[in-house]
Amino acid sequence: MMILQVFTQLNINLKNVSEEKGIFRLNTKLLADISIWAEILGFVGDERKEYFNKFFEDQTVAAAVFKHVEENEILYTMCYNPSYCWILGLSLGPFFTQRDRKRQQVPKTITQLYSYYIYNILKNHGREIEKPRDVLLKLGEMAFTGVSKKKIVFRNEDLIEYNLQPSQFLSGFLMELLERDVSALSVVYTFPHLTIQEFVAALTQFLTPDPGEIGKLLSEAHSEKDGRFEIFLRFVAGLSSPQSARPLVEFLGPFLHQTTCRVIDWVKEKVEGQIGDTETETGKRKLLNTFHYLFESQNKALARNTVGSVKTLSFRGLRLTPIDCAVLSHVIGLCDTIKHLDLWECYIQCEGLQRLGPVLHKCQELSLGRNKVGDSGVKLLSAALRNPECKIQKLHLDKNALTNSCAEDLTSTLSTNQSLRFLYLEFNSFTDQSVPALRRLILTCRSLEVILLHWNQFSPNGKRQLESLRESRPGLRVRV
Repeated sequence: MMILQVFTQLNINLKNVSEEKGIFRLNTKLLADISIWAEILGFVGDERKEYFNKFFEDQTVAAAVFKHVEENEILYTMCYNPSYCWILGLSLGPFFTQRDRKRQQVPKTITQLYSYYIYNILKNHGREIEKPRDVLLKLGEMAFTGVSKKKIVFRNEDLIEYNLQPSQFLSGFLMELLERDVSALSVVYTFPHLTIQEFVAALTQFLTPDPGEIGKLLSEAHSEKDGRFEIFLRFVAGLSSPQSARPLVEFLGPFLHQTTCRVIDWVKEKVEGQIGDTETETGKRKLLNTFHYLFESQNKALARNTVGSVKTLSFRGLRLTPIDCAVLSHVIGLCDTIKHLDLWECYIQCEGLQRLGPVLHKCQELSLGRNKVGDSGVKLLSAALRNPECKIQKLHLDKNALTNSCAEDLTSTLSTNQSLRFLYLEFNSFTDQSVPALRRLILTCRSLEVILLHWNQFSPNGKRQLESLRESRPGLRVRV
């Protein structure tokens, strides 16, 4: 929102503005004909907390909202983007300032969050118009057309096409911006954030009286290869959750049970059809999206029926965001055992590994090679390896920029582990300094059968000290 306001003050033509994963890019011209390009990287670290402290006058409310956000991996990860922080502040604030709302109802998924965002608009402006549901349906149709055509800026002729008129109620959904076109100023409209446009578009599909076509619409949207419908589909799946729908029923009436059932059936069909198709990057991306559908739906029975018995999950080579990792953690949490979780070269780094940490002990083979988790990543893995129910037999940590600093952590962690048999540490930065710790690791981890340490930085003497341990236990293989 704040970025678009800056555009308005500069009278920038908005046709060439786009946003991708929180990065706003513009390639356009000011009135003075100055070409500019801007990249907004968003908040890091304590800047997220600082935003909420400034958003709320009451610091008690600010602390309570931030605490809830911080405890929720999905919501907290969203906070890198100032626009998301603004939406979080507007949607969550009332839960900590109004005594009549129970704590357990505070939104946990993105769909639940946006439902309350719309609820607050309807509560504050719904009485200003006779039929808010009808207006929202028209607005949703325009929003869906915009998502279909990658259109985020709307003009008066668009409003006329969908029989919409500027009003106080409509201003709760759309921002009015001034745009200079050639020599004249004109008013254009945009949703405060693209995801709000996508949510309103999804909500309309649930409110449409005839649910017969929704399955076809969802399949067509899912088949688009450029990702334009990814967030829209997550919202549709999320609205099948009673908790997401509940706040909107007060103003929009009940959601059709038939529509909800069709959406749940569609999600089930997509997850089951995608589970075995991970040979290509497209297949992996689609499977990941179906996991987002499951997470947003919060339908544990559906999730267990579709992924509860899955043995192998491979996202090898697919870049995963921290939110992706949080969703993947949710799905794995519903499984009994994962035979092989392959996350080689997924760029998850420490933040992603932290999201996955609570469920990694369920994996028999865990491939985390080439993820730049570093020494701090080893500390995050400690909880999984020390878990009494740890099932990890093969652990791939090759090409992760590990140094001598984590050798003691590995040794201490594995001294009590009874499941690990294969440890892959090749292509890291261990030197002779870590040899004593690695020797103790090999001697104390009694279940260990193979440890690979080649392509590190050991001297010939260091290599000999490690290789000599082969004699300590029959069948032990130490490769340096």
